[in-house]
Amino acid sequence: MKTFKFIIVFCCCFYSANLFAQSPQAIEADLLRIFKRVNYYGSHKKEWKAIDSLEKMNKIFGFKLKYYTSKYPETINYPFTELVKERVVIASSADGLFRTYSWDTRLGSTGYDFDNVLQYKFNGQVYSSLKMDSVGKKHNPVFWYSKIYTLKAGSKTYYLAAYNSVRSSVDATQGIQFFAIENAKLNGAILLVKTTTGLHSKLYFDYNFLSVVDMKVIPTIYYDAKTQTIHSPLVNAKRQVTRDYIVYKFTGKYFERVKN
Repeated sequence: MKTFKFIIVFCCCFYSANLFAQSPQAIEADLLRIFKRVNYYGSHKKEWKAIDSLEKMNKIFGFKLKYYTSKYPETINYPFTELVKERVVIASSADGLFRTYSWDTRLGSTGYDFDNVLQYKFNGQVYSSLKMDSVGKKHNPVFWYSKIYTLKAGSKTYYLAAYNSVRSSVDATQGIQFFAIENAKLNGAILLVKTTTGLHSKLYFDYNFLSVVDMKVIPTIYYDAKTQTIHSPLVNAKRQVTRDYIVYKFTGKYFERVKN
């Protein structure tokens, strides 16, 4: 019965979206209306039945965001200023062909719990995927994308998406995931890093979040386009983030560690 009710609500939402969402401004207004309810129920999730409403609003927001960003090409360049004010994190590539939308579901118990919509453009057509699509009914904590760097190598274009995860006060991750748009498909498993353990589609480090909370400027993993190098903060044996960096340079095919 609960699933049936959600389907009815969901279909009604999409019916109204088809009727009224004809412009980016109208799309944002519709998304904002739902996301404010996510934040509201997230602030009241200890109340009776609030968690059920929070889960439902997250599902509606996620599927609506995917729907709009796959149907309306102009959304890939629209700033969604009001959604950003409500703490939806949007990262876009410099060429305007790849964008990520990340939001805190407010469902986390000890840390942040994010979902993501990944949007890309190929031959004038926009496509979107919703991260929760791949995990089925069980919701798993994921990360948010904070920045997208672009790397051109010959005829190929790679996207370096910086991401973050805070699962508790002592368990956090920073990293870069490598993407490419290939034949109308978004490939998020590009093997672009070469280490002693083999080829990898991500470069990341785990650390104790308490080691950075008092820092005025938190060391972060980043890509330097001029030198084509990735700089990743060094973490000591106690999982504390230091001010030193490990450097990986692009050699034309892979990122490989530079000996310091």
